[in-house]
Amino acid sequence: MKKRHLFTGTALLAASLFLFSGIVFAKTTKARISVCNSMTHPQTIGLMLFKKYVEEETKGAVEIAIYCNSQLGGERESVEQVKSGALEMATASAGPLTTFNNKFMVLDIPFAFDSYDAAWGVLDGPMGQKLLESSESIGLKGLAFMENGFRHVTNNVRPINGPADLDGIKIRTMEAPMHMANFKGLGANPTPVPWTELYMTMQQKIVDGQENPLANIWELKMYEVQKYTSLTGHIYDPMPLVANLAWFNKLPKEHQAIIERGALLGQNYSRFVNQARERELVEKLEAKGMKVNDLSAKAKEEMRKKSQGAVVAQIKSSTDKKFVDEWLEAIKAFNKDVNAGM
Repeated sequence: MKKRHLFTGTALLAASLFLFSGIVFAKTTKARISVCNSMTHPQTIGLMLFKKYVEEETKGAVEIAIYCNSQLGGERESVEQVKSGALEMATASAGPLTTFNNKFMVLDIPFAFDSYDAAWGVLDGPMGQKLLESSESIGLKGLAFMENGFRHVTNNVRPINGPADLDGIKIRTMEAPMHMANFKGLGANPTPVPWTELYMTMQQKIVDGQENPLANIWELKMYEVQKYTSLTGHIYDPMPLVANLAWFNKLPKEHQAIIERGALLGQNYSRFVNQARERELVEKLEAKGMKVNDLSAKAKEEMRKKSQGAVVAQIKSSTDKKFVDEWLEAIKAFNKDVNAGM
């Protein structure tokens, strides 16, 4: 009888230890996201919502850590780390992403979109999904398009009210061939400078101006080193969130689904935050002494005619021509649907 009690007690103890160890030593998946912007930038705010959703829905089985201000490297370097598996996730502008997947060049077509609604309509449709999925062949899982916004020009020479005002202006661009081609077509002298060196470049007056979305113009305190902000809106610049495909595929299916849903929630929230604050950012820049001017639809059309055709031709010679044609057709189709019955 005593032996039976001893056996039962030992079995219970072993079972308890097994259950306890299962709780204590349950595997937690940790994912790092490299971000070039600050914690208060719209895309990072969207990623914070993504983090909250994923961690709550997986009950802590997946933990997200966001490293902002290029702590883990610049955009190009971060995407390279994700591709190699040294990093789980990163966001980057389309320009740096074209180094790895030249189909992202379609996002660098100047004056392709006239509004946020038009840009979101195409990116959230079949062609946007097709663009995200196209990176799987190089080991990247495209999850969503985090918001960065329309890019505008700042400079110290004069307000930009049309293409003629860009003549001879030395302007910093991203390290993106199509961005440089756009400004060459508009008569400017583009000079590529990494994001991490941008403020210093402005401060030392190495160039006359630069181009960025309003959120970046404000956060980088361009009002300290630039006189004019011109709302050219020449390129809509989302920041795709990409993950290492092999890492993503190893996750349980339910966790994959949660990450995909969370990415879309974060994407949409970052869009709304950015759009809601832009008018106030203009007022803040003016309060800091910058002169802000908007461009007429006529001026933007003149710019489009001067640069878009040459850039599209260059993109077609560098990537899948059929994909570019399908992208442009999707833009036309969306605009047609918007104008239907009007």
